Amino acid sequence: MTYLDALDDHPFAARLRRVLIGPLLCVAVAMPALAAGTLDKARESGKLTFGYRADARPFSYADESGKPNGFSVALCRRIADAVKEELKLPALAVDFVPVTAENRFDAVEQGKIDLLCGTATPTLARRAKVDFSIPIFYAGIGAIVREDVSRRLRDALANRPDPTQPIWRGSPGLMTERATLAVVGGTTIERSLIDGLKARRIEVSVVPAPDYPTGLQMVVDRRATALFGDRPVLLDAARNGASFSELTVLDRALTREPLALAMARGDAPFRLVVDRSLSRLFRSKEFAAFYTSFFGRPDADTLEFFQALALPE
Repeated sequence: MTYLDALDDHPFAARLRRVLIGPLLCVAVAMPALAAGTLDKARESGKLTFGYRADARPFSYADESGKPNGFSVALCRRIADAVKEELKLPALAVDFVPVTAENRFDAVEQGKIDLLCGTATPTLARRAKVDFSIPIFYAGIGAIVREDVSRRLRDALANRPDPTQPIWRGSPGLMTERATLAVVGGTTIERSLIDGLKARRIEVSVVPAPDYPTGLQMVVDRRATALFGDRPVLLDAARNGASFSELTVLDRALTREPLALAMARGDAPFRLVVDRSLSRLFRSKEFAAFYTSFFGRPDADTLEFFQALALPE
């Protein structure tokens, strides 16, 4: 019998093992299991779950048959195909579930959806909750108004200078005008815009709209003077919405912002699949036709822009 064997048989050794090993086992039991990544969950469950906005055409919307459609949705379908190839699971199911402007990022953070397919602008505050893909588009905040909106308000929203004409005492030009600005989808109206309107004697109130159709109808019904939101979505509504034909989108883009797809934080393997899929599509010869089906035929500058967004292999 060796010295170590004898030590193992000593009562003190048994107590020592209980003192040292027992707490370690308790810690191991108490530690939560590491969260499975999206690819692991997809392999285990046999499906991917994507979230989409049903009201943000042409990026993300429900078509006449109720199925998800749009530029962002089509990109997500390409990503789903890439995941199937990565996992070697051609029968992997892909579920699209609707989300709202208010709950979309919570749905990602809580693991209810694997990818957000819509019009999400990456911000520092949002990056505290979720990660984002490479940009899929550059848009910006715009405003839509009725065709018969007052020239004074239209010029103010478009940031055109006041007419250089004399204003006589008691003339309508000295009267204070009131405007109700509706905002949708987490849109923020810059303080400088509101201050600029007030400087022109236009009193402003800001009200939320839960979605684009509701906000647009508020303008049609004169419950709101203007609706602020993603400018491409407003342009599409003005072009294709029969009930919104009397609305017009102002030429001015209030901001220039990237749009991206949102996913869970810290999931590097899934994000790599997402960014690789987008990059390869943006560089491909088929991208022009892909883009055309949602926005019309792209010019050479547009194609070059998307190629610049793509990451090199």
